[in-house]
Amino acid sequence: MLAYVSTRTDEPTVREQRGMADAGPHADRVIGELVAAGGTDVVAQLTPIRYRTGCRITPIRSGATLERGVAFRTTEADAPALLDRIADRLPPAWRAGTRHSEGGTVHSLRADAGDFVGVRGGVTSPGLITLTVTTGCRPTSADYDPLVHLMGRLPVDDEPDRVLGALGLTAAGAGDRLSAVCPRGGLVHTAWATGTGTPTGPLGEALAEVRPADAVVVTDAPDGYAYRAGDTAVEVRVVDGEVRATVTIGC
Repeated sequence: MLAYVSTRTDEPTVREQRGMADAGPHADRVIGELVAAGGTDVVAQLTPIRYRTGCRITPIRSGATLERGVAFRTTEADAPALLDRIADRLPPAWRAGTRHSEGGTVHSLRADAGDFVGVRGGVTSPGLITLTVTTGCRPTSADYDPLVHLMGRLPVDDEPDRVLGALGLTAAGAGDRLSAVCPRGGLVHTAWATGTGTPTGPLGEALAEVRPADAVVVTDAPDGYAYRAGDTAVEVRVVDGEVRATVTIGC
């Protein structure tokens, strides 16, 4: 009888006991903590969710894995220091730490966010930090939907189209969007859309009509432009003839 009561009332002690219905929302909160830790002088954006079923918890039991990510755009010289600042601002219980190679070519971060959820990543290209939150293989739940928080309209929905319009472009179909929970309440939202055509001029000049006067420009190059104004971050990237506008609001 005592063993029965223990297994029904104690906190889960291994990853396999805590299903995706618990791990998924926790991963959302971890993403919000990372966005907030990035601070107000960088351009942050949520990256696409990867939710996969079919992993093996045991030889006879399958489950699912969830990966969520956030990217930070800053100056090339500041990226390693930003990684350190993010680690310092995360909850102490996460034991976040960074590593920098002697040659300065590898800069990485690791953290344990609790509930068997990990954070891994680092500087992936000049001026770009990418961090990934992973749950590992978990029991699935019929009532868990990794995109349930995207119901209804979001305040960021029309922003990528507005940015593309300033470039003289139109969106090629509906864009995508994501959200996560901010540590002090509310949500952080990212939306993106891809435009067709050629920008009317240099990205910075073309975006002058939508860029607030107090915006801080983080990147200004022929193939990429990014700025931050208050709690709004905007990035435009030109890749293989396509123009992608990404807007993040919150945290």
